[in-house]
Amino acid sequence: MEQIKSLPIPAKGTPLTTEQAMQLAISEAYKGGPHVSPNPLVGSVVLDANGKFIQSGYHQVYGGPHAEVNALKGLSAEDLKGAHVIVTLEPCAHEGKTPSCAKMIAKLPVKKVTFGLIDPNPLVAGQGAQILKDVGIEAEVFSSPDKKLEQEIKTQLEEVCEAFLWNFRHKKVFVAVKMASSLDGQVALKSGESQWITGPESREYVHYLRSCYDGILVGKGTVEFDNPSLNIRHPTIEKKNKIVVIDGEAELLNKFSDLKLSQVNEPQNIFWCVSADMMEETQKKAAKLKNPPQLVFVKTEVTGELDLKDLLAQLHSKGLRSVMVEGGAMTASSFISHELVNRLYMFQAPIIMGSGGSRSWTETVRIEKMANKIHVKNPRYLTFGGDFMITGTLK
Repeated sequence: MEQIKSLPIPAKGTPLTTEQAMQLAISEAYKGGPHVSPNPLVGSVVLDANGKFIQSGYHQVYGGPHAEVNALKGLSAEDLKGAHVIVTLEPCAHEGKTPSCAKMIAKLPVKKVTFGLIDPNPLVAGQGAQILKDVGIEAEVFSSPDKKLEQEIKTQLEEVCEAFLWNFRHKKVFVAVKMASSLDGQVALKSGESQWITGPESREYVHYLRSCYDGILVGKGTVEFDNPSLNIRHPTIEKKNKIVVIDGEAELLNKFSDLKLSQVNEPQNIFWCVSADMMEETQKKAAKLKNPPQLVFVKTEVTGELDLKDLLAQLHSKGLRSVMVEGGAMTASSFISHELVNRLYMFQAPIIMGSGGSRSWTETVRIEKMANKIHVKNPRYLTFGGDFMITGTLK
């Protein structure tokens, strides 16, 4: 979800290669980031018979028209005679909240469809392409004679709908970790104080990132010290997200009604994760609250800590498909240590806090030898004011 500047939409009649059209389709797909879950981000571009740009579109909102429908909207049969449709994901074959895109395209005088990835959904998985082939439309997975460029674009195609692909391939919640640190890797003073390390431009982008995930996850320490609202406060995005709080012994539950997060978020959107061993006591505490959060009872490890794999499985069963871990240092490093993080967003401010009186966000991560160091794959870099961000995958 790191893209924030979309490629400009070319003028109608601009010649585009298939590679350029696919890159534009990827850029378009990102525009749906805040609103399409649990569907994938998908973008589409239409070229005429001579390879010139006609129109583009993207999947804007869950339950709304798919990217291909939006890209083809309003175009005549004459416009589409011999046209080439480029789409980031295989056109859907099944009828769900919306009609089948493959069946829709099959009725048009389109010559060719190029799609970036085969849809992992078993209701599609090659069937969309077959519907097109059955009526004589060429349907093929994206490739390029420039193999380096092809690999770059295929990586981008995987990343643009990474949460959706992870959900279908593994039946698990996609986990991102967002951290803000000083240049020397410190995220808070040992007193717990952490506001504010980064500048306002970074913080606005974080609210965009929040909107791209189903839930925001924090540990009880962050809630106790910062008393955050954890809602989405972005100038152009209105959305209510889920909030996940890890509070193994339900120590903060008695204070729930006084917390900002309970006052600005609906209680049914707040998931309070507690040890299953504390079920009876926790239920009694919740019964005293006027509007209690949803309780999630999680298995514990031998160390007494919550089993994070079980926690994610519980969240998946409740419909969450992606979460962004925002803090604090212990929570983030626990997810890293248990190899549960798919994507990292690391913001760094041009400040030095010193390790003597501060805390590192990886303080519980232990690397015994350099051969075991954790690699951030396919890193990308952005700047926000004076801040720097690196993002990449860990799986």
